Amino acid sequence: MSSIKKLVSELEKKKVYFFDLDGTIYLGNQLFRGAKQLIEILNEVEIPFFFLSNNSSKSTSDYIKKLNNLNLHVTLNNLILSQHPTIDYLKSENYKKIYLLGTESLKREFQQEGFILTDSDPEIVVLAFDQELTYERLVKASKMIQEEIPYIATHLDDRCPTEKGYIPDAGGIAALLFKTVEKMPRVFGKPNKEMLLFKLREIEINPKDAIIFGDRLYTDIKMGKEAGVTTCCVLSGETTLEMIEKSEIYKPDYVIDGIWDISESLKK
Repeated sequence: MSSIKKLVSELEKKKVYFFDLDGTIYLGNQLFRGAKQLIEILNEVEIPFFFLSNNSSKSTSDYIKKLNNLNLHVTLNNLILSQHPTIDYLKSENYKKIYLLGTESLKREFQQEGFILTDSDPEIVVLAFDQELTYERLVKASKMIQEEIPYIATHLDDRCPTEKGYIPDAGGIAALLFKTVEKMPRVFGKPNKEMLLFKLREIEINPKDAIIFGDRLYTDIKMGKEAGVTTCCVLSGETTLEMIEKSEIYKPDYVIDGIWDISESLKK
């Protein structure tokens, strides 16, 4: 475990904080202790912070509702979701007709962004965290991908933590499709370092002056390392100390039990 004192000393030098959500700030609908206090501290000292999530089962507006229901009181400006760089890419490449493997919540966001959602002659297949997945949708996607229709994904997390254990995430769906089509999608969410770097460029802060907290080595920590950002792995989600010890590439700079370690130390 990392020295909390050393980490707090490091935090005092940082100009921006990035936080993963699932497994880091909350688990399902349960907010981790200290999360609200930490956000209040950052607001008081006017340090910018951003929540990042690969979980594309919810639209941006539904995410804001959830976070506000948890009394975090955030705005759109505090959110970076995997569908954001995905939508940016689709617009930059002038895609209009999309076959989206996603929830009704996410579909509404894509429609609001001007896309036509269709299962008839789409221009591209987009895989998200489809918690309303049916076998029929998988069959349609399989046929489209085999017809060489472009194929992308918001993210490829293998599993999503909940209060009662893990559930299959977009990476699990992609793995299932791979068994059929032998093709993996291009990914736009974590661990794509641009999910961090585009925001750092926007707010004009150097990566060395940023820190990211996350619970996954292969997304949060990998992305932070490749972006040149200080990384802190929390053990409140997917990653264990044993997994960190076995990892040969993406070892975090710091390791803590959970976000509460930081809020409790910063208050002192």
